[in-house]
Amino acid sequence: QSAPDAAYVDDEGAKRAARKDGAGAMLQLEVDDNKRSKKTQRAIPTPNIPDPMPPELAFMFTKISPEQKMYMWNIYTLIFVAESLTVVLYWALLRYGASFAAATTAYGFIMIPLCIQNIYILHDVVHGATFPPYEWQNYITHPWADFFSLPWMDVIMEHNRHHNSTFDLLNHGEFGWDPANWLYVLQEWTFEWYGWLTVPLIPFWH
Repeated sequence: QSAPDAAYVDDEGAKRAARKDGAGAMLQLEVDDNKRSKKTQRAIPTPNIPDPMPPELAFMFTKISPEQKMYMWNIYTLIFVAESLTVVLYWALLRYGASFAAATTAYGFIMIPLCIQNIYILHDVVHGATFPPYEWQNYITHPWADFFSLPWMDVIMEHNRHHNSTFDLLNHGEFGWDPANWLYVLQEWTFEWYGWLTVPLIPFWH
């Protein structure tokens, strides 16, 4: 229940998110009196859970166990350690005679896939094991992602709001303000001719 989109496991969760009494503002949706999006007039989506549940799909609707959560954070910690050691390796290669081109190529060959896996597993952790088992793990999530480390709870709050306002990535901010909107602003008009001019700029914008 600690995952960012856990409120949407049933219809009741969607109703709680749409309430207008001021409580739970982070989960509050901007809807009209008919509980529909003010932007698209779509009703709040609710999951279509199979009943009866096919055995081959049951794992998708099974709550993650404490052991699985620990495993996810262990893997994430392993990636952080590997990224840190890769920086040390880069220094050592330059310090002990490797050319800049050779050292940078070796560094990039290792670090780039590590950073990609960091993003994927970070998202898995956000949804499946939101709170780390150890306090110090709050501080290992973003130090190699930007110039400054991003506080873990800020990530949780941002992603929480993102999922509560954007159910469909083709309709950003469908149910209210989405803090991730600025990431997608250059692709909001991909069906227009000028989208060809702005979409190539997205990697640099990010």
